Amino acid sequence: MERKMRSKTDKFYQKLIDAQQTKGADHKTMLAKVGKQRTEMTTKIEFLESAKRHLEMLYAEQWGLDLNLLYSFATSMGTEPLHLKESEDNQLLSFHKGRNKHSVQAGEPLGLFSFLFARQALLDGYLHHFFYTYHYFATAGELLQFIMEKFEAAISMYESNQQENRSKILCRALDILQVWVEGFYEVDFRKNPKVLEQLIIFTTEKIIPVDPQGQSLLHLLDKYQREKASINGGGWPNISRKLSSASQQSSPVRDPIISPSRPRHQDASPRSLKMGIMACFTKKDSSKQSNESTYLPVSSMDKEGFSLSQHTSLTLAQQLTLMQQDLFQRVHPVHYLNSRCKGIGVSTNNNSTTTTPSSITVVHNGMVGDVGDLCNSLFVDCLADDGIIRMLLDHARSISHWVSAEVVTCNSSKTQMALLSKFINTARACYDMRNFATCVQIMDGLDNLIVRQVPAWRSLPSKVVSIYENLCGVRMSLQGDSESLVTGDSHQPTLPPTLLFLMHVQQLEIGGFQLANGMYKWTKIKSIAKLIDLIRLFQDKVYDLEPDVTFQELLKQRADEFHHDDIQVLAAHNNLNFHQLSSNKGGRRLHNALQRVKANLQH
Repeated sequence: MERKMRSKTDKFYQKLIDAQQTKGADHKTMLAKVGKQRTEMTTKIEFLESAKRHLEMLYAEQWGLDLNLLYSFATSMGTEPLHLKESEDNQLLSFHKGRNKHSVQAGEPLGLFSFLFARQALLDGYLHHFFYTYHYFATAGELLQFIMEKFEAAISMYESNQQENRSKILCRALDILQVWVEGFYEVDFRKNPKVLEQLIIFTTEKIIPVDPQGQSLLHLLDKYQREKASINGGGWPNISRKLSSASQQSSPVRDPIISPSRPRHQDASPRSLKMGIMACFTKKDSSKQSNESTYLPVSSMDKEGFSLSQHTSLTLAQQLTLMQQDLFQRVHPVHYLNSRCKGIGVSTNNNSTTTTPSSITVVHNGMVGDVGDLCNSLFVDCLADDGIIRMLLDHARSISHWVSAEVVTCNSSKTQMALLSKFINTARACYDMRNFATCVQIMDGLDNLIVRQVPAWRSLPSKVVSIYENLCGVRMSLQGDSESLVTGDSHQPTLPPTLLFLMHVQQLEIGGFQLANGMYKWTKIKSIAKLIDLIRLFQDKVYDLEPDVTFQELLKQRADEFHHDDIQVLAAHNNLNFHQLSSNKGGRRLHNALQRVKANLQH
């Protein structure tokens, strides 16, 4: 009902916006009032959805084992019938005992596996934190094998006093698989066909005959495989046949737990716009000046070329935000883990032309999967990520490099001062929209050592300089504290700076993951999981902006044109980038004075 009311309000609000230009002050008052109602409705809908998820968690919580049964459950052998016994001493897990509950502090892999079946695993967030981080101590195949063995062992429990525990294990196993597939298919199954095939066979032959709710899991797998087939021309046609044969069984006995997983996004289509690639350049006669660059910036451009003066700072910020969002929505939170193994880290580059501490050099150690990388990997097995993190980092460097190149290639001091002001205001607009990624990218481009030396900085208005100094403080805050990403209005979309976020994750990954007794530090692993879970929260909210595809393509093309150019070389071809020590008029006056002195001495 609230959604229907919100839909009607949206339509009325759009009509008010369309008629805004022909109405007076009363119309503006009505527009502001309706806009406030829309915000209140959105907040109410989000609250109701949160309450619904909490009730679903409470319902699913009952399908869990008591803590004193976990040791007996974990140590049972293979698929033999389970005989659960109470035990207060669990040698596989270490707990912190509070007043009303026990929280896991450390555990062996087998103990951490078994806690997935605990009663409090859902409300405490253990289930999702586990799937984010279990690669630190286990593989997907080992986890799936554990779940399958416990499910088959529970099927064989026929004692009358064990029927309640039998139902709990069977239902919780299906919930675990549902959450795993729904939220982590791209990470754990898409490029792991062996594990995927095991899950499909197990669901068809073991789960569905016992609990028809397994059909929903098979439908979910079939959906993801069809999406893959539509992209790659492949898939698992056997799933459809298995679904058709399983559809004749009874309806599900209960609803599955709903996983708060992020929406999946297909890869963006390649750019097809080719207009204006070289329209912003003019060619020189290379035979006359062979030692200089072949191309120089054009003072005026064609309509099909590129000109930032035709767009406001807000427009530029909005389109850069949409470009960043398109890439950000394709990444999974797990991809931010173990980044040092992928060659991403801090290094000292003496030839760097940046003065900002957030411009951290990315060290290339080779492709993931090499022997050298596996030796330094924090994960038990190699995890494929399609290089999306690398794409985000490359995009960030491309935008920063483009900003620097645009400033040093201006054809007049007035244009250069206006462009500096535009970029600073664009960074401020990005910050106001909580697009911290593009804000930091622009600031890194402006803080290039060559750009900072251009004389136009002295002519900037004091208001613009104040904005720049405030943004420098924001960047330092983002670099020093990851909590600054969640400060402010949490209802607005947020785009985090990729490199700084990776550095925060790497900071938490420093140090050993195991205690002296061999147990893994769950408190350390949980802190990492909480940090990368911010990515999921950020991806749940997207910017509702109108894309300008043509302008975005021109921005990408312009950045590509400067991609291989050195900022120092570009700046050397423009006298505006350097302070003039003396004027020609003063030089001529000194020359004439010397000539007169020489003439007098001769006489």
